[in-house]
This record gives sequence, structure tokens and C-alpha cells, in this order.
Amino acid sequence: MIDFFLKHKNQFWLYVALLVAFALRAYKLDAQSLWNDEGTSIALASRSIDAIISGAARDIHPPLYYFILHFWIPFAGITEYAIRFTSVIAGVLTVAFVFRIAYVFFDEEVAILAAYLAAFSPFAIYYSQETRMYIWLTLFAAISTFALTRLGDSKFAIRNSKFAPSVRNLQFGNGENYELRITNYDLRFWIVYIVATAAMLYTQYVGAFVVIAQNLAFAVWLVLALRDHRANVWHSVGFWSAAQLIAGLIFLPWYLLAGGQLAAWPSISEPFDLPTLLWRVLNVFSVGLTMGANAAAGIAIAFAILFFVGWRRTRDTNADWVIATLALWTITPIAAMYIVSLSRPAYNPKFLLLATPAFYILAARGLSLIYPGVFLHHRHAPIRTPLRWLAFVIAAFAAAGPLTSVQNYYGDARYARDDYRAVVHFIDAHARAGDAILIDAPGQIDVVRYYHRGDQKLFLLPRMRPPDPIATRADVDEMIAQSQRVFAIFYATEQSDPQNIIGTRLAERAFQARDEWRGDIRLAIYGIAPNARANTQTLGAKLGDEIVLTSFHLDPRTTRAGDVLTLTLNWRAEQTPTARYKVFAQLLNAENQVVAQRDAEPMNNLKPTTQWRAGELIADNIGVFIEPGTPPGDYRVMVGMYRADNGARLPIGESDHLILGTIQVR
Repeated sequence: MIDFFLKHKNQFWLYVALLVAFALRAYKLDAQSLWNDEGTSIALASRSIDAIISGAARDIHPPLYYFILHFWIPFAGITEYAIRFTSVIAGVLTVAFVFRIAYVFFDEEVAILAAYLAAFSPFAIYYSQETRMYIWLTLFAAISTFALTRLGDSKFAIRNSKFAPSVRNLQFGNGENYELRITNYDLRFWIVYIVATAAMLYTQYVGAFVVIAQNLAFAVWLVLALRDHRANVWHSVGFWSAAQLIAGLIFLPWYLLAGGQLAAWPSISEPFDLPTLLWRVLNVFSVGLTMGANAAAGIAIAFAILFFVGWRRTRDTNADWVIATLALWTITPIAAMYIVSLSRPAYNPKFLLLATPAFYILAARGLSLIYPGVFLHHRHAPIRTPLRWLAFVIAAFAAAGPLTSVQNYYGDARYARDDYRAVVHFIDAHARAGDAILIDAPGQIDVVRYYHRGDQKLFLLPRMRPPDPIATRADVDEMIAQSQRVFAIFYATEQSDPQNIIGTRLAERAFQARDEWRGDIRLAIYGIAPNARANTQTLGAKLGDEIVLTSFHLDPRTTRAGDVLTLTLNWRAEQTPTARYKVFAQLLNAENQVVAQRDAEPMNNLKPTTQWRAGELIADNIGVFIEPGTPPGDYRVMVGMYRADNGARLPIGESDHLILGTIQVR
């Protein structure tokens, strides 16, 4: 098998590139938690074939990747490492095909450089460690394009003359003789092209972007062929058209079954203009997802220079067709995303991963042109100073940037995937009878079930999209009635609950005690109090000149460590406050040390003080989580307000706080 890729004299560097690619993709493979979509992949792949087809038909992802995972799970298991290893395989094979395409199109040095750029690509490494289909989509795009390079007559594609009898030879690329004609050998690649293209479409719909790019490349070849009066032009047109027709017919049944989902899918990003899209894509292709745009600017510019230098034309129209093919493979998916986004913004860089092989090949050619002889003794004279120093700086930026980004990916928590593992383990560690888990996005249920080991009841709300306000509030009330504490996992609420019906109802009926982010997911803990409005104590304490605490209700029940202390503060606005204030509630021990605390703007940050109207009454439910291990004893409850911008507390008479009473912790 490896001999298929190693038809050159310098095999050592390719072996090293593949080894590096494997090591970077297998390293810390299970260090990060599975996230929402990975849980969906595992849950769907674990079902029957019929269930996979039915589930994928209701989504925007065709079923092929789930089939691959379905047959992988019985063989390898369902641990995080095992389940992600399929993507490692696809990632390493993609590097191999990047090498092979570059070797056929250009020469040995460009091929080795391209293999290293692909091997160290932070963008590719990220998706080679994820239980999703995007690196497989990239692999199928590379196989499809590699097969394309072996099709047609002697001017459509190029292949080494040792594979078939010579028909018409020409010197190209690495100086070896190449020829092309539709023979039995070519027919096998024609079949490979059809299968790989169909696989690409059955993996993700955006595979159509590569098919469009390939057809545009064929149109370029056809124009060049007709201009040069080449032989067998219409013969190649026939084979190409047949390949497109067959691949399309293979995909047609699925499109008729599930293609309508694409029209119903909502926007997935904010609107953007073309320069913004191009800059974002350049950054992602250069340094991936784990480096800030400002820090990556110089690296992105270096890659842009290499990429466009790689477009340099030659005197050979065949070489120009090669460059056009790679440029179209890179640019067409980006242009298609921009056109689609004019009506429904759809920027997500993962949908453009399939264009990266062409980007790295052209960047590698640019590096080979401006800094020849990086790996091999180059036949051209090296660039003289000072241009050689400029070339060295560009090459250094292109090499150092991905290494920094990869290091961030492995070690910087800011770039880690959403940590469902830590969230669910926290819930399980604090579980007790009467607890409930609220999951506010449908896809989350699968990854929560993957990690969950407790027996808490799971509530998946809202039950419909778009959510019905009356029914959703009733569902929240039912959950509260059945629970003593609620652990809520919020994700993508702007899509699942754009009106924040759930969050608002919880603010009205429950007592939020903790609110923390783990990546893009938010864990909130709520206490539930029976008769929360009973036995309200009148107070009439004035905070500054604008706000009055008219009354409060402090939960009189004896609490245990791990409970949520519930407290209702009833505010009245004397006038509209001029600043935003946060409310604090603290538990103090006998030594006046704070042992538990909750800080938030009123009503779980939903009712900032600058939105209050003169005379308005606000009921503010506050929960204070008493950490497990808190020593038993009596604790005083202290409350107050402070400015959100500078932390200055509002005066309350001669003090800046109020002691509302004492609670007992068992």
C-alpha cells in the first residue's frame, strides 16, 4: 500500500511527515471532553442502520460517517480515545494524499513541503481529534481530486509513463515523462473518482463545493484543449460527463429523501462581508482555531504570500491548468459559503476544511519557489540576499505559527472543547435524592447520557422548536414541582430558546445559586423553596438615593452542606437608577469569614437596575450554594448592592450591608 505513495527517491521525509501527522493527531486524543455534536455522533452511530438513516434524514448531515462509526464501535469500543481514533486515521491518510497530489502536480520537494504543512496544520489536527465527519470529508475530497489527476487525455491530467504504454510524452513537474489516455488503468481511477465523489457527498452536503470546483477546473481544461486543438477532447468530455452523472445518480436518492432539510435550516452565524470572511478563513487555514486573530496576523500574511506565489504561471498550459485546479479547489468553497450567506449567514470554518489540501499544496509550491532546497538539493540557484532573507522570514513565520497554535490546542484551556465531562462529573459528585438535570438543547442529551452515572431525572426543554411560551412555562413549573435542586446545562440558547422562556421562568420560580461557563456551555444550580413568598419580613432599608429593600423572605429551614439557601429580596425603585448594580448575598461564620456567596444583577442578570422604572417593584430570588464540607454551625446572612463597573457598595444608613438573620447548617 505504501509503495503506492512512494514513487520517488526520498522516502525518508515522507515517512517522517506521516509519523509526525500520526503523533500529533493521537497525542492527548482523550484529554478533552466530548462535546455536544460528538455525543450526537456516538448516539446515532450506536443505533441500527435503519435508525441511522432516519436520524440523519432529519439533520443536515448525510449518513456515511455514522455508518463508518457504526461498524467501528464493535471493533474498537466506545471510549473517548477509541471513538475518536477513526478521525486520526482519516487525518493521516489526508496527509498522504496531499503528498501524492502535489507530487503528481509538481515535484518531490513541493510534495514533501505540502505533506509537512498538512501534518502540522492546527486546523486539520483539531478535526482529526473529533468524532465528527469533517476530516473524513476532507479525505474523500483529496481522494476524489487525486483520481481526477489521473483521468482524461494527455492534456487533461498527467501520470507517470511507466504505468502504461507511451502515447504522447511530455516533460512536466519533476522532469519525468508523463502521458495520459483512457486505458484500463485509467478506468480504475475513473471508478475511484466516482466512488470518492459519492462518498464525499454522502459525508456532508458541502462536498458539492468541491464537485463545483472540479467542474470549473474541467471547463478550464476544455478551453485550453480546444484552443490547442488537442486530440481526444470529446472522448475525455464523455468520460467526465459520465462520471458526474453516475456520482449524481448515486447521491440522488438521499437528496430526494433528506435534501429538504437544507432549506429549513436556520442561520448559524452573524452576517459578515467578503473581506471579513477572507481574513477569517486565511487565519483558520494558517493557524487553526487556537490562536487569536491579532497574534496570528503576521503568520496569516506569510501564508497568503506563499499561497499566491504558488500561483506563479509557467510556459506550460498543463501547469497552468494544475494551478487553476488547486486555486479553484481552495476558492470555490469559500465563494459558495459567501453566496449562501447572503440570504442565511452560514460561516463555520469546519465546512471549509475540505479546501485546505489545495491551500497547503499551493503554499508549499510558493515556499519551494522563494526558498528552494529546503529538503532536497534544488536544481535552481538559491535566491540571493536580501530577497533570500525575506524568504527566510516568510518561511519562518509559516513554520512557527502552526507550532504555537498546536501548543495552545493541547495546553490552553481557553481553546478546549466544551467540558461536558467536568460538568456531568460535578453533578454526579453532588447528586442526592430529589435532584433534576435540565438540558436546554436537544443535541446535549446524548453527550450528557454518555458521561452521566447518576439516577437524577433528566428534563429536556423546550420540547418543541420554536418553543411555545405557555407550554414551556408549564413544563418548567412541572420540573420545579418534582425537584429540590435543579442542575441546568445551557447551550446555544439563542437557537433552542431565543426568547429565554426557560431562564425567565426559573428566575421567577427558582433560586439560582451558581452560574459558570465551561467553554460554550453554562452550568447553573437552582434551589427550590416551598412557600417562598410566605412569612415575608418588612424592612424598608434604603440603599443610596434610588433603591429601597422593602421586604425579604429567608428560608427558615435548617440546611445541610450541599443545599441551596433560598432568599427573596423585594426591591422598589424610588427613581430609575443611573448605574447598574449587582446584588451580593454572603454567609459569614463566627469569625466574619465568607463561607458562601452569590453575586448577580437582579433576577439572575435579567433585570439590570438601569431598566427599573420609578415606583416599580422587583422580586429578586437569590440562591446561595453551601459547599459540601462546610462545617456545621450558625451563619449570618449578609446582603447589599455594589456598582457593577467599579465595585463601590451602596450605603445603607451608616453601613454598606444588611444582616438579615442567622441560619443553621447541619
